[in-house]
Amino acid sequence: MEKITINYYLYFLGFLFFAFGASLLIKKGLLATRLLGLQFLQLGIQLYCSYYIQLPVIYDHPNYFRIISPLFYLIGPLSYLFQHFLLYPERKFTKVYFLHFFPFLFHFLEFLPLYLSSEASKLAEINAVIKESTFNNYHSNFGLISMRTHFYLKGISYISYMIWTAYELFKYYQSVSKSFLLKNQLIVFWLTGDLFLKIVVLCFHIAFNFMYPEQVQTTARDFLYAGEFAFMALFLFLNPRLLDGPYLKGLVFQHSYREIPENTLSNSALNLEKSKINVKNKSILEKLDRYFESEFIFLKSNISLNLVAQSLKIKPRLIRISLQEERDFSFTDYVNSWRIQYAEEQCRDNPRWKTYKIEVIATESGFGTRQSFNAAVKKLKGVSPGQYFAKYLN
Repeated sequence: MEKITINYYLYFLGFLFFAFGASLLIKKGLLATRLLGLQFLQLGIQLYCSYYIQLPVIYDHPNYFRIISPLFYLIGPLSYLFQHFLLYPERKFTKVYFLHFFPFLFHFLEFLPLYLSSEASKLAEINAVIKESTFNNYHSNFGLISMRTHFYLKGISYISYMIWTAYELFKYYQSVSKSFLLKNQLIVFWLTGDLFLKIVVLCFHIAFNFMYPEQVQTTARDFLYAGEFAFMALFLFLNPRLLDGPYLKGLVFQHSYREIPENTLSNSALNLEKSKINVKNKSILEKLDRYFESEFIFLKSNISLNLVAQSLKIKPRLIRISLQEERDFSFTDYVNSWRIQYAEEQCRDNPRWKTYKIEVIATESGFGTRQSFNAAVKKLKGVSPGQYFAKYLN
């Protein structure tokens, strides 16, 4: 009776995860949000089908046999890609990313004959599995690779993606300043905590398979996996802003923003038109800020307006007008503001930068020469680099 209750719990939990994933999938916003939605959809389908593959229910529903097996190849890729596009929201999903889903597609296609076969054929396969007392059996009339081999391949895939995910996350933490991490400590806690939970779940899975190598039932492992996602969903529900990605609150605004005097317009039609223009300008600048925040594009000394406009798919003229009207900046001033603020944060938070000479700070911040650095700091800050950075340097 207890086992039936647990199975029903997983069954209805699968429905909840599926509904939550569907809502994220249609939600407007970052690509990462949709990838997270796909993760919950995948888990929802997995938990729903898990109810039907437990003994003795599987004999009454043989069409669910092996349905969830290919889905395990999606766990690692979706988890990694979600984090990747959350940390770098301006990056585009190019064709090369589809390679992550090749193992899932291969496994699905090799079992397509099984999915299309008669119930009698599926029941024969189920009896063979029960006879070997494990889902990861060696012998099958379907599939190019044995389920035992797939079991090891899935494990290698999952571990590899966890290592990749951890490596990219901590490399990202190293590339940003302490003040950035403090401003985004909630998302840092969320991503780091979720990664830790995934590692814990992985360890329990490995231990479970060593202790019960011939176990057919998978309820305990499903509970572990579902628990990790339930924690993620709860944390996300309490902090919905997490799906906006890391945010620096606009480096340019902190020290280089200049107020633009507004002209009083008596004509209501002109005011309305100006309001529409401002909304459009702010939308462009929001994309521009996000691009600079996430990609640190300003560190490239050869950055140009045309290259940025091409990446954002916005006309250069519109970017130039938006910067001029909203912030009274040229594109060069805008880029240099990011560079100066970046140098300031690094000099304040990074002990290594405190030993740098002004020439090194200039080159590490994206300035091509000491002269251009001097001119930019003098123009935007009103003092020389030596004076401005003196309080941070040893």
